[in-house]
Amino acid sequence: MRQSAKIFFIILFSLSINYTSLYSCTTFCLKTENENIFGKNYDWEIDYGIVFVNKRNVYKTAFAKTGKPAEWTSKYGSVTFNQFGREFPTGGMNESGLVVGLMWLEGTEYPESDDRSTVGGILQWIQYQLDNCETIAEVFETDDFIRIPEGAVPVHYLISDRFGNTATVEFLNGKMITHYGEKLPHPVLTNDSYSRSSEYINQLKDFGGEKELINDKSSLNRFAKTCSMLKDFTKGYYENAVQYGFKILDEVSQGEHTKWSIIYDIKNMEIYYRTLSNRDIKNIDLKSLNFDCNFPVMMTDVNEGSEGKINDHLIEYSYEKNRELIERSYSSIDFLKNIPNDTKDLTAAFPDRYHCVFKSQTELSDEVEIHEFNYSILFLLIPFLLILFIIARSVIKI
Repeated sequence: MRQSAKIFFIILFSLSINYTSLYSCTTFCLKTENENIFGKNYDWEIDYGIVFVNKRNVYKTAFAKTGKPAEWTSKYGSVTFNQFGREFPTGGMNESGLVVGLMWLEGTEYPESDDRSTVGGILQWIQYQLDNCETIAEVFETDDFIRIPEGAVPVHYLISDRFGNTATVEFLNGKMITHYGEKLPHPVLTNDSYSRSSEYINQLKDFGGEKELINDKSSLNRFAKTCSMLKDFTKGYYENAVQYGFKILDEVSQGEHTKWSIIYDIKNMEIYYRTLSNRDIKNIDLKSLNFDCNFPVMMTDVNEGSEGKINDHLIEYSYEKNRELIERSYSSIDFLKNIPNDTKDLTAAFPDRYHCVFKSQTELSDEVEIHEFNYSILFLLIPFLLILFIIARSVIKI
C-alpha cells in the first residue's frame, strides 16, 4: 500500500509539470475599511470537483511518500475545493477566516530532506494550514517543523486572514520566501515570482513607469491588469466588493481554461463561486455550517446547484463519491490514466483513517446531566444515611 502511495505522488507531482504550465491561475485580495475579499480564477484542463466541509478536532497523518509523515489534530473546520480527492484541496477558507490559494511557479525549489516532518505534497500543505492556522504569521511558523517534499509540483501561494493581512509564500533556492506588509504593495499573484511581477508593474505608467499596459493574458499582464483594477476600486467607483471581484476575474479569465471563479468574503465568512459549466453564482455561509467532528463531513459537486445559498443542499460524504471523483479526474488527464486502481482506492480511502478526538457537545451535555443526576441522588441519600447512623449508634448504646 505504501508503494502505491509513492507511485501516485511521483506521477501526480512530476508529470503534471508538462500539463499545468499550459494553464495558470490568478489570485488577489481586496481590502478596504468595510471589505475583505480574496478572489481566484482556477485555470486548468478539467472542471470536475467537490466542495468539502472539513471538520475540526480530527487527528490526521500526512499522506507522505518520503520522510516522516506529519501528524496533527485540526483546530479549525474549513471549506475546500478539491479535484484529486478529499484532503487534497487546491484552495479554501477555514472558519477563522484564513484563505489559501495556489498558482503555478516555474523555478520553485523546495527544501532538501531534513529532520522536519513532511506533508503529502502541495495540496495537503494547504489542508494543513487551514486545519491549524488563524493568521499568516502562524503559517510562516509552520516552516520550522513541516516541509513540502522535494520534487513536488512547483507552485506558490497567496494567503490572507481575517485581520486583513495578506502574504505570498514561495519556495526558492530551497527556502520559504515571503512577502507581506510593506513588502507586498500589490496583493496579487499570478505565475511569476512576486519579485519579478513587482519589477514589471513598476515599469508601467499607472505605477510610476513609462510603459503602457498590454491587455493580454500572460502572467505578468494579468498581474498588472488585476493591480490596476484593484486601484480603481479604491477610488470609490464601485460599492460591492464581491461583484467587483467577479468583474476582475472576468477581465483576467483565460476563456475555457478558466474552470472555476471563486470569491472568499472573509469579513462575512461566505464563499461565492461559479464554474464554466454552471454560471450561476452559488454561495456557502460558513457561519451556518457544523464543523463538529462527531457529525458527518458534508460536500457538494462544484458544478451542481442553482444561484444562491446552498448550505441546505449539501450531502453527506461517502467513499464512493470520493472514489468517483478521483476516477473521473484521473481518467480525463493523459498522464494520470494509467495509475493503478489500487492506488486510486488507497487515495480515496485515505480520509477514513482519520478520527475525531473530542466528544460532541451533545455527548458532553449528556455526561454533565449524568453527573448532575448522580450528585442529586447522593444529596438525597445523605439525610437518610445520617438518620441510619444515629439509629445505629442508639442501638449500640442500648
